[in-house]
Amino acid sequence: HIFGYPAEIAALEALGLPIVEDACEALGAIDAEGVTVGGRANPAVFGFYPNKQLTTGEGGMVCVSDAATKARIDSERNQGRAPDMGWLDHDRLGFNYRLSEIACALGRAQLERLDELLASRARVAALYREGLSELAVEQGMGLPCEDRGAERRGWFVFVVQIPTGRDRDGVVRGLRERGIDSKPYLPAIHLMSFYRERFAHRDGEFPVCEDVAARSLALPFYPELSDGDVTRVTEALTEILQTVPV
Repeated sequence: HIFGYPAEIAALEALGLPIVEDACEALGAIDAEGVTVGGRANPAVFGFYPNKQLTTGEGGMVCVSDAATKARIDSERNQGRAPDMGWLDHDRLGFNYRLSEIACALGRAQLERLDELLASRARVAALYREGLSELAVEQGMGLPCEDRGAERRGWFVFVVQIPTGRDRDGVVRGLRERGIDSKPYLPAIHLMSFYRERFAHRDGEFPVCEDVAARSLALPFYPELSDGDVTRVTEALTEILQTVPV
């Protein structure tokens, strides 16, 4: 569910393959059938890193639909102990993946305000879309796809596609010079150092992916971003694209 947009899970389910949903960026999203992401009975993983819709500082949550899977996850996150085992007894290899009580308290407090937090993010996204609409039409700036039918994005980031042929890194520098932070996001995974070294992946293997990655830019995005802040970013981006060489 990249960038919080619900993937077409029903089509994948029709293939009959086991599915684990990466819902780390999609808390609150709703798919085309009106089902909340994570609610289709597939194991679904949510992340609560500080940049997510809800944060516990670190950690996350796994949603499952059967008791046996839950019992195994509960054990493996707790050093391999079963619920009825003694302090120093373990029945499987496990890890220390326990989320602290304080972290959980932070998350639960935000959970009570989740609808408000999601609405605030959607408000900021709408402001960006309005402010960048001319760039999209006149210069080919790529904006996040809009919701279709019953689908609802759980807004995580606002990522644009710099027009083809423009220097994305030059845009980043231009924004930084104006006191505005931005990030190239996301990279092409097959070109990360590990995959280059382990599997000998090279530039040119997946040209569409590489083009999208080379032009992607994440703009400042959080619930408290004001109308004026968004206007400052969009005006700066417009000005920079008029001067950055093709």
